[in-house]
Amino acid sequence: MFMPEKILVVPKEILFGKKNERYFQGFKPRKNLDFENVIKNHSKFILRKTTSHKQSVPAEQDESMKQIIPYIVFRHKDKYFVYKRLPKSEEERLVEKYSMGVGGHINPIDENSSTNILWEGMKREFEEEVDYPYDYKTKIIGFINDDKDSVGRVHFGVVFLAEGLNDRIEVREMDKLSGKMMTLLEVKRIRDKLEGWSQIVFDWLRNS
Repeated sequence: MFMPEKILVVPKEILFGKKNERYFQGFKPRKNLDFENVIKNHSKFILRKTTSHKQSVPAEQDESMKQIIPYIVFRHKDKYFVYKRLPKSEEERLVEKYSMGVGGHINPIDENSSTNILWEGMKREFEEEVDYPYDYKTKIIGFINDDKDSVGRVHFGVVFLAEGLNDRIEVREMDKLSGKMMTLLEVKRIRDKLEGWSQIVFDWLRNS
């Protein structure tokens, strides 16, 4: 039986403030920004691609809402995990593009009374997308907001840095993705082939 997907969102007016006092374009470092508590206190689940009698517009088309996306950047020493979407990837608009972040939507399955939903969603997404059975430490380093296109206007990224014990990380869906560890200098050579959020994160990492 088909179950419509529900995802975590925050009303844009609450996320950025009624006077847009927290609004930004691009990347914002975590310091002095309290988006985590805003998300914790004002988020809700709505239908992603379908509608109901209570919801007339799907989240993917509702620009009054921001879908909250944990975006995990993996690092070991001076190298970062970068992966490429192959022709069999389900993300058609991103085929042949490179990414520095592993990310996805937060679903009701991530609700856990003992932990923060952001961290639960991050952990699930990371473990679904990559094979890394070793210790790693995570922290939030910043946030992404990119309103340049219709996709960006309905998404908001919470950027996690995952620092691994070693560099033995692999993609799970090898028919759809290929991945490897790269220095920032190596990533610079393919910057124009990075998807939008990864370009934003790369530029900040390179200059920070």
